[in-house]
Amino acid sequence: MGVLTQRVHDKLNAFQWTPFRDLFMQVSEVILGISPDSQGELTGNYVKFTTGSDPMSPVYSVVWPKMSKPGRLIVGLALPQDFLAESLGPPPSQFSIRGLTKFLVIEKGQAIPEELSEWVKRAYEQTLLSEK
Repeated sequence: MGVLTQRVHDKLNAFQWTPFRDLFMQVSEVILGISPDSQGELTGNYVKFTTGSDPMSPVYSVVWPKMSKPGRLIVGLALPQDFLAESLGPPPSQFSIRGLTKFLVIEKGQAIPEELSEWVKRAYEQTLLSEK
């Protein structure tokens, strides 16, 4: 399993992130579970998940806690454009990170989709293939 950097852990202890902490940790475990080399790094108001610890490692997923609606996380995944799943949608208009094509909104109290680990695996593989 990959790791979250210390900056992420520090942010999780901040008052503003309290409503997201448990849900964020559950989602992060799924995203980091794909590889021992993966890493979650705080970047502004979101956490990017990369294929390695090098600062230039490619991003395969991003998680935004929605500050205007506490308890909501937006998960972005680097999936193929033609990848279809009922729970995944296009990028919200205010979110744009190169390579992220599909997005999932998870509300506090909502179950994390069982397929998330499959989607993360596919996004991770897609990201590695894109780098070759």
